Amino acid sequence: MGESARELTEIIETPEGTFTVKLTLDDLGSIYPGMIRYTIEVLHGTTTVYTYAINSYEAPPISLFDTRKAAEIVFARLVHDVASRPEAYVRPRLFTRPLPGTGAADVVILQGSPRRFGNSAKVASWCYDEATRMGLTSRAFYLHEMDIRPCIGCYVCYNHGYCPVDDDMPAIIRALETASVLVVCTPVYTGTVPAPLKALMDRCQWLHAREKILGKEVHARGLLVTVAGRRGAEPFVCVTRVVDMFMKNLGIRPAAPVLIGDLDRAGDVGVIAGAEDDIRAAFRALLTPRDEG
Repeated sequence: MGESARELTEIIETPEGTFTVKLTLDDLGSIYPGMIRYTIEVLHGTTTVYTYAINSYEAPPISLFDTRKAAEIVFARLVHDVASRPEAYVRPRLFTRPLPGTGAADVVILQGSPRRFGNSAKVASWCYDEATRMGLTSRAFYLHEMDIRPCIGCYVCYNHGYCPVDDDMPAIIRALETASVLVVCTPVYTGTVPAPLKALMDRCQWLHAREKILGKEVHARGLLVTVAGRRGAEPFVCVTRVVDMFMKNLGIRPAAPVLIGDLDRAGDVGVIAGAEDDIRAAFRALLTPRDEG
């Protein structure tokens, strides 16, 4: 992230004490080309009591909406409001969604199928069991049982470092942020991943923002295990690309995926010769030190 540049500052003397309203500009072009974030802070003495932020990506193409002008208007209105009713700004009014203080694990397993006891769930259980054998802590998320809503493209994560959507994502973000291994277990649905898993991937822009802006790096290796009804490589083309992009967007190093097809005929992944051994071996390989050079 680029250096912050002070644009405007106003010092206001009131019966409640001294307030400072400041507008700063952050060049976030290293994250997205041309992204500029404008942040207005209100300080009571040295304590930040209110923050507003907006960035240039919030304006749609060919829009008359100008983010810099909007930030300047908000700055002017806050100066007026603080001077008019300083008592409203004596106590902090900071909006955020802190992540859970607990829930970290060595291994995070995302089970993307809505079938609680289906093939992807069986794959997830093998990975969980293998982690336990290796003395690792694990968290398995069965996404269809969780409230995971779609990303709304509000950019609050890049403005403030948190997501305002009120659902079950905070626990997943906390787990991913601290994990050393991520396993994605998913069936192929219409050539790609099921909707809850795709929603999770999109919502992990929250974690991407925490990495790029707050420096909360993920240090994990990833594995995709995916099952399909049809034979051959074609059913997996989109799934592998989507999951690979998801992992790389978060700085997770993906291993070679495990692809298991022909389940329309076999029915049960457990009866496919060598499938369980291959999955367990691929999982163990994630924990084997290797030369990254």
